[in-house]
Amino acid sequence: MVLDVGDRPKARSRTIAVAMGASLLLVLFVAGLAFANSIGAAKVASNAASLHWANATLGTSSLARAAMVQAITFADFEDEGLANDEDLTFAANQVSAAYTELRILEAQGGASPSVAFLTHFLASLEEAMTSLDSGDIDAAQAILLEDGETAYIGLVESLQAEQEAIQGAISANTTSAAKVNGYIVFILTLAVPAVAVAAYWFIARRQVKEYQLKTQLELESERAVSRAKDSFIAGLSHELRTPLTSIYGFAEVLTDGGAEDVAQTKEIAQIIANEAAEMTRMVDDLLTASRMESTGIQIEKITTRLQDIVESAITPFERAGLSIQRQPTAAILETDGARLRHVLVNLLSNAARHGGDQIGVEFSAADDTVDIEVWDNGPGVPEDQIEKLFERFIHQGAQPLLTGTVGLGLAIASRLTTMLDGKLSYQRFAGKTYFIVSVPAVVGAQSEDSDESESVAEVIRAMTA
Repeated sequence: MVLDVGDRPKARSRTIAVAMGASLLLVLFVAGLAFANSIGAAKVASNAASLHWANATLGTSSLARAAMVQAITFADFEDEGLANDEDLTFAANQVSAAYTELRILEAQGGASPSVAFLTHFLASLEEAMTSLDSGDIDAAQAILLEDGETAYIGLVESLQAEQEAIQGAISANTTSAAKVNGYIVFILTLAVPAVAVAAYWFIARRQVKEYQLKTQLELESERAVSRAKDSFIAGLSHELRTPLTSIYGFAEVLTDGGAEDVAQTKEIAQIIANEAAEMTRMVDDLLTASRMESTGIQIEKITTRLQDIVESAITPFERAGLSIQRQPTAAILETDGARLRHVLVNLLSNAARHGGDQIGVEFSAADDTVDIEVWDNGPGVPEDQIEKLFERFIHQGAQPLLTGTVGLGLAIASRLTTMLDGKLSYQRFAGKTYFIVSVPAVVGAQSEDSDESESVAEVIRAMTA
């Protein structure tokens, strides 16, 4: 059949209509793909926020529980004359800060099933705080060990279950988004030319892979943070439980009249005081690390006699029965004495717990620098662990590598030394382990009659010159 001229505009109109329809269908499919991807991304973001809330609640509740135990212990010691009011006030402030943060998290919890457990834990914590404020230490301890511990265990189990559920939801959303992209690509294959389909398939596959990779990285990051927090909290609980066990055990001996005479009673009281001091140092390390990461540490340098700082660091260990060799020094420093004392206490605790039976402190001066050497005759650090010696939260199996702390002691000592314009280093020399704190000294302020002898730092400097 021959079309006349009048039929040509009609055929052209039908062609244009079909092309426009196909283009509109393509646009709708692309819009549907974008919409599906945006829904998947929104779900992943929502799940990530819920996972962050669960992680924050788990960490803060653990710190609140540990701080409450510390406050009750110091209150008990204050009654016995073994602790001062500043220690109790400090511990009570930590409990209050953690309690306030948990109240904020409770309000942010929304429909989380763990909110009910958190409310129960907060109620028991508040009741224990009220009893402690009123001076009823026994009631506060009973609340914390009974209702408080039950509430805490329920909260931890609920949060861990919630973490697993959220991680499963994130994986499911990722899989669902990939399937939606596959279905749309299949439909488009039937609607557009092969070249356009091939181009879109390439782009879509890249988008899916990038989306999956991004989601996987986010999920792995959250899991790593969660595992690190779980490991840290477990280590913290273990480290705090060790001195607490001794404190409660020996306190029960005294309460039950198990001590045979005054000397034994004094010995038991000294053990309790030593363990409390160790717990205080652990908490100091935690607070120092937290301030370094948030508000920062203020350094206040004044002219100070190094001998006074060293003696104040050694005295608590000697009261606990530890023998520490040392030589006198006349060095004068322009430094923050409290921060330098914190460094030396951590190094002495490290040597006492994991060094040999001989511990000492030596000094040497070179130009405008003073080296403070804390040594012991123990076996030292394994070669494969030396590079990690000053890192945070390093653990070796179930035991912390950074001795005497919850995984912070040597890291805190290194950071504080750097803030004092100095350097902390490790050396193994002549069968001894040395931790050397090099800090600036006031030039010309050392007396002529100082009997400081050549130290390992001087020998090493001479050998490497």
